[in-house]
Amino acid sequence: MSNRERIVIYAALALLAAMNIAVLANGRGGSVWADGPAEMTHLGPAGSLTLTGDEDQLLVLRNTDGRLAWSDTDYARSFSVAFMHVGQAMGPLLAADEYVDEYQELKTEFRERDDEITEAIEAFRQEHQGVTPDDPEMADVQQAFQAMIQQREQMRAAASRRLGKLAADHIERAYRDLVAAVEVVAQRRSIDIVYRFIPTDNEFNAANPPQSYTAVRARVALKYPPQLDVTDEVMEELALEVQ
Repeated sequence: MSNRERIVIYAALALLAAMNIAVLANGRGGSVWADGPAEMTHLGPAGSLTLTGDEDQLLVLRNTDGRLAWSDTDYARSFSVAFMHVGQAMGPLLAADEYVDEYQELKTEFRERDDEITEAIEAFRQEHQGVTPDDPEMADVQQAFQAMIQQREQMRAAASRRLGKLAADHIERAYRDLVAAVEVVAQRRSIDIVYRFIPTDNEFNAANPPQSYTAVRARVALKYPPQLDVTDEVMEELALEVQ
């Protein structure tokens, strides 16, 4: 065999060995490929990507459950986020006929009770208006009258608590409906975390400094990309008018 033939055969064997190594590496997910030398716009597939840093510190990036992860902990991974203007939806939700009718029904019930007690108090006053301070019945009349007044005040306090509790329940129920709608939108858009916020350009409508400070504290996001605001989409999911 001539020297020229040996060179050709050895070169072919070397090329074949390089191709086999590349195929095996690709099968293990350890290689990185590009679309082509002219474009170089795509890397992968690859099982991981190792980045160097200061003092030879290495950062290994992996795909964990569809999210970029840089360690084995649940916290060291990337999550997609969005923002929702909660107040824009809560107002219309609480104005629903279901909540308004339920509140008005209980309020009417307590008003009727209050009217009954007030009428009884007025009738008692009319009945005993002729009793003078010197009358022996005066002490008993005053005691009975004060008992009726106290009964009305207790009833009014109980009514206020019941109405307050009902309003609180309505807020929680509306909030649960809002969270359910956010969950639907988040699943549809592959969003991991949705923060509540108030747009920074919304007016404070404050009447005093404490209200202004409250408005500042309520605006938890000072800078955010507008495309991360999913308020309109959540409003549509709740069948509410988009403002």
